[in-house]
Amino acid sequence: MASLKRVELRETTWRDDRGWGINPLEAAGLSRESLGNLHVVSIKPGTIRGNHYHTSATEWILVCGGPAKVVWRSGDEDFIHEALVRKAEPALFEIPPNVEHAVLNNSKGDIYLISFSDSYERGTVRCSSLFESIEGKGKSNDSSV
Repeated sequence: MASLKRVELRETTWRDDRGWGINPLEAAGLSRESLGNLHVVSIKPGTIRGNHYHTSATEWILVCGGPAKVVWRSGDEDFIHEALVRKAEPALFEIPPNVEHAVLNNSKGDIYLISFSDSYERGTVRCSSLFESIEGKGKSNDSSV
């Protein structure tokens, strides 16, 4: 069973009076040579990004801002997992191939996702809305990731 994993950021994050900084590639254990794709997107309040999976790539998503809710489902599971991201802390998630995932902006302002993967050819496949599926199926409130 593949599952989304929250990556520990302590060793790659720094703080000062201006705010925080992070080296997400180092946190993910990737070198610049192994990076296949890198992009940044914004999410407006109350909207969702994702509702897809990748057939051939591991993806990392750094959630900046918040609060937000990250949900995912492995292809062999019926229930949907969820993790909450608090406003002040960046959160990095590692998503293996074939794990459906989506992010909901629960804040009153824009939040940002920095997304990168280990392959340029990610094989992105759209799936039904994971947030709508939560209403009709069981879920696991697995905020411990």
